[in-house]
Amino acid sequence: MRSEPVVILTRPRGENERLATRLAAVGISAREIPCVELRPLDDPRPLHDAIVALTGDDLLVITSRAGARAVAIALDGAACAAPVAAVGAATAAACREAGLRVAFTPTVASGRALATEVPLPRGSILLARSDRATPEPLALLAERRATVGEIVAYRTVSIAPAEAIPEHAFAVFASPSAVDGFALSGARLAGAIAIGKTTAARVRSALGIEPRVAGPDDADIELAVRDHVGGAHAIARR
Repeated sequence: MRSEPVVILTRPRGENERLATRLAAVGISAREIPCVELRPLDDPRPLHDAIVALTGDDLLVITSRAGARAVAIALDGAACAAPVAAVGAATAAACREAGLRVAFTPTVASGRALATEVPLPRGSILLARSDRATPEPLALLAERRATVGEIVAYRTVSIAPAEAIPEHAFAVFASPSAVDGFALSGARLAGAIAIGKTTAARVRSALGIEPRVAGPDDADIELAVRDHVGGAHAIARR
């Protein structure tokens, strides 16, 4: 008989507690095994200068909690005159904690939805993101004839899991980089939950399984995990 499934949380260490708590509350065991590291910029001055140069007619786009924290570090107390478009509720909360003024979140927490729904400002749009962020939002904004640019806010590095992956485990992947890190282990999964279509595509190509796709907020991930893990476990017990 199989044991109860374990869900591997692959985001950077320290960014999985809230999701693990939510899953524990519904009886799902989760284990933090990071497959990606977020590293600060060697020189944050270009990021600082680009943000403080924005005006109230411009728009700053932030697509992750890590991006919000990186912007706060780079600003080091300086003000950002531009309003912020955040990809979802969790990112919006991190932006507010960083002292940024959130003016927009999309109806669906995804980079695609943000890029297609956000009202275009009179000025320019600046995306502050990882060095390995998907190009889709930038391309969609350009198609809408926005004056848009991007700047690296932090760096993402794939890392192999530091411990063995339990049998019949599921995993939550928030980025293609995390998938790449997990793939270094050679371990097999019972299933995967991917945050966004780009990450889902990487799961298919690197791990050879069909993931369940979820939004980036913990509530969306919890629902996807409950549905995917519960369904798979029910089938396995028949």
